[in-house]
Amino acid sequence: MAVSGAPAGAIVHAEIAVAVTDGRTLPGLALDAGPLFDALRLAPPPSADGLASRPVGRLHLGNEFCERLIPSPTMLKRAIGVADAAGLALTLATPSVPDAGLAKLRRLFRLLPDGTEAVVNDYGVLRLLSREFPALEPVAGRQLCKMIKDPRLPNEQWARLNPPGLGSPVFEDILGRFGIRRAEVDVPPFARPTDLKVGGLALSVHAPFGYALRGRVCRIGSLRFDGAAKFRPDQACRKECLRYACRQTRPADRDNCDLESFQRGNSIFYRHDAGMRDAMWRAVENGWIDRIVLPGDWREPDFGETGGGRHADHGPH
Repeated sequence: MAVSGAPAGAIVHAEIAVAVTDGRTLPGLALDAGPLFDALRLAPPPSADGLASRPVGRLHLGNEFCERLIPSPTMLKRAIGVADAAGLALTLATPSVPDAGLAKLRRLFRLLPDGTEAVVNDYGVLRLLSREFPALEPVAGRQLCKMIKDPRLPNEQWARLNPPGLGSPVFEDILGRFGIRRAEVDVPPFARPTDLKVGGLALSVHAPFGYALRGRVCRIGSLRFDGAAKFRPDQACRKECLRYACRQTRPADRDNCDLESFQRGNSIFYRHDAGMRDAMWRAVENGWIDRIVLPGDWREPDFGETGGGRHADHGPH
């Protein structure tokens, strides 16, 4: 496959990681039909062949957006074994959580070897790590690193009204007090390469999808309920999001300006367009990004590939 949309040699500068939410896919990490294959297939250009020429170096386990998808201790132990056998480093991804969730995460942190990365998305979890698990390596997650990422933005002028805050010296100082040396971000709509330049931190970028927002309510999980029982944050969860997602469209997008977007569980995501891919690869080439995180699961289902342009309506789903 010809390299498209990336400077020559850009891929060699970045570590490749694969993110897995559903522990049942762990045994397939080394198989052609497993999450690694899916991650490479959906990767931004230079796409599968170019990324496959670089060994995957890291497994991201867990979910950043829902406490009900926190892995069990058994799943984490299995992932540690799979990563060790495959020669992969391990990162545990965690969501923002209430107090009960902190107890779950405390049990998991006790199982992690010293030096293991833990991606944190709220300050309570970060405080827990700092106080009780100083041998672990905290990473600022995408929900701590705020950006305006509305897939409906019509032009770059709207995006520039609220530039990314990660480069703020005050914010970097706060992260530094907690020993954070790495941050994870998305590529925002209408991104410039310099939007992905952070002076004092190593930077991981998720591709080819970014998250726009998350909430407490799971749309997919509410479909089996009636009336007032729908769309409640306390409803029972069957982890429907591991199997189902829905395309986001709106009739008002008459000029096809919206980015392609979809909802998975309680979160909405968008697909990078060609300009965002180019900005990401140029930031990689400049050494501002040193890790690319690809989704092995919990991503866009195959609604029909559209090449990652601006919104293309495939009809209702």
